Amino acid sequence: MNLLKLEDIAIKGEGKLLGTPLDLKVKGVSIDSRTLEKGELFLALKGPSFDGHDFIEEALKRGASSFVVEKKIESNNPYILVKDSYKFLNLLAKSTREEFKGNLVGVTGSNGKTSTKEIIFSLLSAEGICHKTPGNRNNQIGVPLSLSSLNQDFLFSVIEIGTSSVGEIKNLSELVRPNIALITNATESHLEGLGSIESVVKEKGSILDSLQNGGIAVLPRDSEFFNYWSKMARGRKIVSFGFHKDSQIVLRNPTVDLIQNSLIFEISYDKEKIKCEMQGIGTHNALNACSAFAVAYALGLDLKKLSEQLSKVTLPYRRLSVHKSLRNSIVIDDSYNANPDSMKRSLDVMTNISGRKRIFIVGEMKELGEKEELLHKEICEYAYLKVDEFLCIGELWEGGLKHLHEKGKHFDSKLTLLDYLKETIDSDCVILVKGSRSTGMDFIADKLKV
Repeated sequence: MNLLKLEDIAIKGEGKLLGTPLDLKVKGVSIDSRTLEKGELFLALKGPSFDGHDFIEEALKRGASSFVVEKKIESNNPYILVKDSYKFLNLLAKSTREEFKGNLVGVTGSNGKTSTKEIIFSLLSAEGICHKTPGNRNNQIGVPLSLSSLNQDFLFSVIEIGTSSVGEIKNLSELVRPNIALITNATESHLEGLGSIESVVKEKGSILDSLQNGGIAVLPRDSEFFNYWSKMARGRKIVSFGFHKDSQIVLRNPTVDLIQNSLIFEISYDKEKIKCEMQGIGTHNALNACSAFAVAYALGLDLKKLSEQLSKVTLPYRRLSVHKSLRNSIVIDDSYNANPDSMKRSLDVMTNISGRKRIFIVGEMKELGEKEELLHKEICEYAYLKVDEFLCIGELWEGGLKHLHEKGKHFDSKLTLLDYLKETIDSDCVILVKGSRSTGMDFIADKLKV
């Protein structure tokens, strides 16, 4: 791994380097003193409820080799003094991106960004060293922080780009400047900040404005917004993917094996066919994999060779992960987050389960703005024929329970819901747990695991 020279970092971020030795090299940049690794540079950011300068001592104890600060400090280590830590981070990211000679893939969409990023990373790693966004750091801090760790050892980079308000993807994409821009989908999510599905679609499409010269747009052919995004690509090459027969990368026959936690599907392109297998039970991950193959196709890579990498894909935690549960039942932990579309995808997973009692446990969906009650009712209607029990927490579900008839049950707390489960579940039950992150449904999922 190439180390970053502190003097170069100061120049790129327009900061003033103080102290000696000036030729110090660092492993990378961290903004969290709790997870900082020895040899990293600690960047002290200020927020509405925190000040990174308060954690300099802790960062030093964990082995920080240097600091970026907005005020002079007493330190035996050299450090960089700046006027604005956020501006410094963006300048560093911009300069580092400009120097990067490899192919950079930008990934955005309402659902599946992180899982798709991991699949792309796994495929491209078969061709050479690949860099990626760590975790789901896809916001105005996470994206420039990810870019700042680029170096010339990498042949590829996969950067995840998220949004919660109008203009975020445009601003972040201008930093990323992708060679390949992938849009996974657009659904009703973050409506509090984005207002409407039309605004979501436009926001996701704005990644295409920052494509490099000769860049390629990778778009979902099944989406009703495919033509809109195609126009936004402004004549650039497009590679399409999906179930649609006119897709360049076509997905066919996804099937799941719950007990083996496996997903089997086929992709076809240019008169070629590949049978694929990967871990996971969500058929939407077959579509995510299809989009990853479309990215590899856009890069001119050998898809048959890369397909062998699918067995090495590790999907993000709490996204349809299968576990043994109480009384020999099965629990599917999908508690990481939720919006209307991902909620429907999880219900579709339940539809594919036969011969077992299907119990769906849900917390509320957040950040849906004025449509929140309507969208919760729609999920109740959608769920009726797909589950045997719909157990929910949160007032927003109450208006839709009539659509579930005897299948719907509302609980005042997680503990009362758990008490009910302990009395009723047996070895024939499959339990799926889901909800927006802020509802803390992971508590229930973890209590059910054995």
